[in-house]
Amino acid sequence: MAFTAEQEQKLAALADAISLDGFSQIDDLPVADFSASDKKLEVFNATKGRSEQMSLVDAVSLGQALYCGRVWNLDNATPVAVSTVGSVEMLQQLPDLLQLGCYLVKNDHTRQKLDSQNHHLLATGERAKLDGTDGHYMWGWGRKWYLSIESDGHLLSIFVSLQPIPGKFNYEIPIASTSAMGHGVMDRESGTLVSFINETAQYRGGNNNSEWDGTYRSLLGMPATNMTCQQFLTAARKNGEGWTGGSVRMHAAIAYLFYVIFGTFNVQTAYNANKDANGLYQGGFGPGVSDFSAWSSYNSYNPIIPTDAGIELGDACGISDYEVKDENGDTVYTAHVPCFFGLKNFYGHLWRMMTDEQFQANEDTSLTHLIATHIFGTFNIGNAEGFKAYTTTPTKVEGWIKKASLANLELCPTAVGGSETTYFCDYFWNTSAATSGFRVVGRGGNAGHGGKDGLAYVDGNDAVSVASASYGSPLCEFSEEWSVDPVYADRNA
Repeated sequence: MAFTAEQEQKLAALADAISLDGFSQIDDLPVADFSASDKKLEVFNATKGRSEQMSLVDAVSLGQALYCGRVWNLDNATPVAVSTVGSVEMLQQLPDLLQLGCYLVKNDHTRQKLDSQNHHLLATGERAKLDGTDGHYMWGWGRKWYLSIESDGHLLSIFVSLQPIPGKFNYEIPIASTSAMGHGVMDRESGTLVSFINETAQYRGGNNNSEWDGTYRSLLGMPATNMTCQQFLTAARKNGEGWTGGSVRMHAAIAYLFYVIFGTFNVQTAYNANKDANGLYQGGFGPGVSDFSAWSSYNSYNPIIPTDAGIELGDACGISDYEVKDENGDTVYTAHVPCFFGLKNFYGHLWRMMTDEQFQANEDTSLTHLIATHIFGTFNIGNAEGFKAYTTTPTKVEGWIKKASLANLELCPTAVGGSETTYFCDYFWNTSAATSGFRVVGRGGNAGHGGKDGLAYVDGNDAVSVASASYGSPLCEFSEEWSVDPVYADRNA
């Protein structure tokens, strides 16, 4: 191909520009002063796939602060964090850095990321089946991360990092996931707890009442309930090693991520689609599915939200309205299904039975919090073997949580005296006056408890033999062992 005279002239100019004579050696550059505020560096943003500029000040700050987080003043009643800590830029990008969102996970723990905007597609663009054909419909993170919690009784700090934070005690969080719809589903033929969106009779939800099929109270396509905690645990283990029912590890990780990303303990704060002046998430997710006053007369406290509700939001944060209808087709309740980067109903709707923790009742009616030491172990609910004791709750009491232990991933109440809008903004139930035996740990609340519901809401009233229409349990899986004891990261290591 022949070049025109004009093109030849441009090529000659380009050759001159890139010749060695056109380059400067480092020693030839002018000496920089010590003012860092006007210095720029070129950096590559892997999330956005492009080169960007960053000030030298921000680059040094980011390099030194390998973590991000929030700080709360425990002397104040407000649930809102008083400041950020570490890298604000990292906090802005934390959901992407952790790869939060929904996955298809098989029993051998292999996983495929779903398209962030359409969960009926894989991230690769291929069709995804959520009915059990391709695996469990799960929510979680795609990389290992680290959590550090510090409290001096005055200030509480929660840090998140992609590597151990030097000079701090770190919890190592393995790749893990939980039912994307907030609760598990039972395979009625095999007796296995699964996480499928499937409306066939084999996966009928609630208490498996077939007489309601074809009516407004149909339990087809609903989460499973009305099983004991041990039954949920046994059913989950049928998927293989590393599978369990509701997990305090997973529940605490979700809660702490919400606290850090949104900067508040109050998940029922009104939803705000706008970010704050620093480009950070703010507000909460409103009441969720917590305020159905006619629940008892409607369907005797069985599930009311199908497993596919909110799926249209993909991996976004938002609220999906679902209309609960009666036999005449009239709406009796509009449920506001919360969605946290793809995780639906992570509080409210149905109680979550935890299968790797339990309470042991004491003579003074307080409850000792027990957590399974090894998630891959053979522990069972109603037996202390394989569990380790941590915090002890207040004696026979109910009320709004004022203080809680966040250490060891407990999220366990230690004092009441708050309110619906102060401190943790969630409730604690311990009114059974039991002086011995084991109690189920119920978390999150249900569709009839209103403002009491939330991520810190804990119920310790029920014996381990309880089975209720309003009690379910999400399926959880862990790619490797998950300790609830932190490990110190030496600064000089």
